[in-house]
Amino acid sequence: MAEALSEADTSNVVLIGCHGFTALEDLPAVRDNLIRLREVLTDVGVWGVPGDRIEVLDQPSSEGQVVAAVKRAAAEASDTLVVYYAGHGLLDPEDSNDLYLALPESRKDDHHIDSAIRYDTLKRYIRSSRAKRKVVLLDCCYSARAMAGAMGSGAANLVHKADVDGTCLIAAARETALALAVPGEKYTAFTGVLLEFLERGVEGPQELLSMSMLYDAMKSSLKGASRPEPQMNSRNAAAQICIARNRAYVPKLPSPPPARRELSAQARLLGHDPVSDLEASLVRVLSATGEVVGGGFLVSAGVVCTCVYVVQDALGLSSHTELVPGSRVELDFPLLDGRPRAQAITPPWQAEEKKNVALLQLEAQVPGTRPVPLVGESDVWGHPCRTFGYSARRGYGQWAAGVLRARQDLGLLQMETDASGPTVDPGYGGAPVWDDSLGGVVGMIVALESRGRTVYLQPSADLVDSRTLRPPCPFPGLAAFSETQADFFQGREADIDRVYATVSRQPSTLVVGPSGCGKTSLLQAAVLPLLRADGLGVIPMRLAGTPPAAALARTLVDVLTLGPGIVERIHLAEELESLLEADGDVSADLHDRFLDRLDGAGHVLFVDQLEEECRHEDAEPVRHLFRLLNRLFEADRDNMLKVVAAGRPEVLDVLQDFGPPTVQFLAPLNADDLKQAITAPLATAPALRFEPGLPDRILADAGEAPGRMPLVQLILTKLWDRRTPSALTHDAYNSCGGVVGAFAVHAENVFLMLSEDQPERVRRLLVHLTRPGDGEAFVCRPVRTVALAPELVVTARKLAEARLVVLSRPPGGASKEDEIVELAHEALTRQWPRLREWLTESRESRLWHEALRTQREGWELKQRDPAHLLRGPELAEAHRRLAADPEGVSADELDYILLSGRRARRRASWRMTAFWTLAVLITAAGAAILKLAI
Repeated sequence: MAEALSEADTSNVVLIGCHGFTALEDLPAVRDNLIRLREVLTDVGVWGVPGDRIEVLDQPSSEGQVVAAVKRAAAEASDTLVVYYAGHGLLDPEDSNDLYLALPESRKDDHHIDSAIRYDTLKRYIRSSRAKRKVVLLDCCYSARAMAGAMGSGAANLVHKADVDGTCLIAAARETALALAVPGEKYTAFTGVLLEFLERGVEGPQELLSMSMLYDAMKSSLKGASRPEPQMNSRNAAAQICIARNRAYVPKLPSPPPARRELSAQARLLGHDPVSDLEASLVRVLSATGEVVGGGFLVSAGVVCTCVYVVQDALGLSSHTELVPGSRVELDFPLLDGRPRAQAITPPWQAEEKKNVALLQLEAQVPGTRPVPLVGESDVWGHPCRTFGYSARRGYGQWAAGVLRARQDLGLLQMETDASGPTVDPGYGGAPVWDDSLGGVVGMIVALESRGRTVYLQPSADLVDSRTLRPPCPFPGLAAFSETQADFFQGREADIDRVYATVSRQPSTLVVGPSGCGKTSLLQAAVLPLLRADGLGVIPMRLAGTPPAAALARTLVDVLTLGPGIVERIHLAEELESLLEADGDVSADLHDRFLDRLDGAGHVLFVDQLEEECRHEDAEPVRHLFRLLNRLFEADRDNMLKVVAAGRPEVLDVLQDFGPPTVQFLAPLNADDLKQAITAPLATAPALRFEPGLPDRILADAGEAPGRMPLVQLILTKLWDRRTPSALTHDAYNSCGGVVGAFAVHAENVFLMLSEDQPERVRRLLVHLTRPGDGEAFVCRPVRTVALAPELVVTARKLAEARLVVLSRPPGGASKEDEIVELAHEALTRQWPRLREWLTESRESRLWHEALRTQREGWELKQRDPAHLLRGPELAEAHRRLAADPEGVSADELDYILLSGRRARRRASWRMTAFWTLAVLITAAGAAILKLAI
């Protein structure tokens, strides 16, 4: 992703050139380099740097003069610093790794170099600059050999030695090659092509000329001319620095939307005019001489449907000649602006043995085109219809209208055209026929009677089939969307932009939301592909019981650019692990020995379902992982490493003590976005649509259930499996039992796969998650996990993985163990027979539990006033139920019953003590009275 054009008014340029030498060969072209390069960089059509911000050092007399100029520019530049040198490159005979830039008085013998600038001297000042961007251009090489046209000699590690952290450097030649100044040419070879592309630009869709584009163009040009190939080294995405406008850029209006966004524009949402699909899909098939031979139409984004004889005419073949795969056909789109042309080929696959149907595969998709929806032709008698074809007299096309009849004995659908309209002739072959009542193409014209009023169509069901086009299912079911399903992930546009922007800016990002809200799908199908498009590598990572330092070290070693063997990889991983675990400041070692080996624009570590790593008694491994990551970020001076993780809100408690990553919260989809998520993916399928009203029906049935998104994706997958050739239908939806019916089948399948000790726990948990409603109904009752027995919490987590329950964060929850668990959808209490049976059997018990819960809540509200504890028959009934079903009572209920029992025993003890005390007193009093009487 290219940056914005560097700000000319806050950038500085130093152009250094040496063309006349006392002891070295002169390079007269260097002076012209400096003159023209200054002119180009000050040109407002290229960059427009003010003249007083460019310092030209032509024949600098001393190292001090050069250092002062670079130091001054480095201090003044706040946006971009550019340093250019052209002249001889020299190597120190005693240390071939040191690069020296020759000055006019420079000399070199077998033992030392005189009067040259050591590049590392300039490097220090370039590195210290406060400029955000730095560019170094070196038009030199190392050798002191003097030969006609040479600028010195090469040596190893030029780019490495000239490298400045965070800087884009382009060097004139490979390590051992010569950088040429060809006699008779105005400029040196390297600077000549640099000037060429700065002045005329590089063809492509980019408005600005990034350093990587500039380098690629220069390399290709020099290589094609058999001249030394340049090298580029860039750090911290510096290859995307732009110091020039791209003069070859030609704006395209309208500009095509990003590939990931096109799907939304094509989605058949409520209010979309379906007839526009027909107009955007129509093609004219042309002969080799450009004559119109027939029509056709798009049935998927890159596939045109037409008649076999139309293609035969286009290729000049007889009617008995079979189509050969790979034959090229010319066509255009007559109803689009500019009638764009396209090339298509006959693919190796064709529609299932339908001799009058031919499919053509476009070599490239045409902007503005869309496939048509195909509709079934059953019971279409009397439906008004229209078509668009190309008669022999009107190759530009003509609309015709008519009325549909029914199939005849050859299996073709009959159509009668309006007598008052144009006559349909053979030029209409391959034209689609649009059914105005059904809103889609009902068939393709393949034959007609001689009078041109009765037309015969190949029904839409015969045009394509799943074995021909093999469309992938655009719905993931209960699984998360993967990176390969990026085109199908819809409804989260604002969230995608927000999370992507955060990950791009921050070293560590945590996406947080309740289970089933789509965190993993958002990252895998949207954010990670965008990061890959930016040039970043994506590295999945899991602890899975492995010590954090070992897991992190092994993950990083796998992406180092050294390509070591298995033994060396193990050694490197152990070395990196020890550095990560070392005490004290190890930033320099981490960077120099490992982080600087990462290639490209950087890498992103992706940690999914972070809560899975926090489920054990000790969450310290997750805390330690982020401590190690923080250490890496401190060492990563070049910002080559990022981490993005997904988890439920409870993971925030695990990370809060030492500073969590940047957090992005993700809420469940609202109704409008959910409808977009339902309808938009189907736009990618060949000629498929929802039957009218079906998306709204799915939305209504899904309701506001906490886990509705996975339920919706499940039913969509079922509908896909039961689709007709043209639509996802209400009949299929009914056969699945709707949203909840399909989910109930899934629930039963999950139950049947449980191990022997799990069914009873599942029963206890799901019964806990409901309460009796009005009549025979049951309603959901969210329960906090702290109120459940430990084994039921484990069961809840297993059912959450199967999407039967949803785990979320309670308001103000204080610990990772404190979560809310609830049924994914309340309709399961009605639609899942097994659960319904459990609830019916436990109804009387659940009523008692609800009454007990109400009493306990009243006791809590009264500050645990003992007067509100159980007593008498209520306490006796509680003891009876506790004895009969000790596991059916929650921990809170058990505490309440036990407290009530202790109070009752104390009161009974007090009463007994009072009774005997009173008896003793009465006895004593009686004895005293008797004594007085005597």
